[in-house]
Order: sequence, then C-alpha cells, then structure tokens
Amino acid sequence: MKTNFTEMTDSQWQFVEKIIDNKRSRKHSLRTIVNAILWLNETGVQWRNIDSKYPAWQTIYYHFRQFKLRGI
Repeated sequence: MKTNFTEMTDSQWQFVEKIIDNKRSRKHSLRTIVNAILWLNETGVQWRNIDSKYPAWQTIYYHFRQFKLRGI
C-alpha cells in the first residue's frame, strides 16, 4: 500500500516525548515505536504485516496497549 507517511520531525518528537515516559532504557526507542504506530494508523495495514524497518508487531502492540491504558 502506497502512502505519503513521513516520520515525526525532531520538534514533533520533543512534544510527544514530554507526554510519554522515556526515561528507562529500552531495546527499541520509543520514537521508533510511536512512528510505527502512526505508520500503522496511516496505512491501515494489519499489525502482523508491519514494515520490516520497525520492531516486531508484538512489541509495537504492547506499547500501543500501554499508551491506551494510560490514556495517551
């Protein structure tokens, strides 16, 4: 599926980073996780068909669910 999706700019990330907890060390950066969630939303692709440049769909879904439970 072709899309005009562009990942977050540095200034956009600075805004988002203030909202989410980005203090602890992680295997994948939260910026990458958030970009993957935005990409999924933009393209409408199923979780299991996430682009290979992003972490595994289970990782993305875990963080998506955590954000949702926290009201983010």
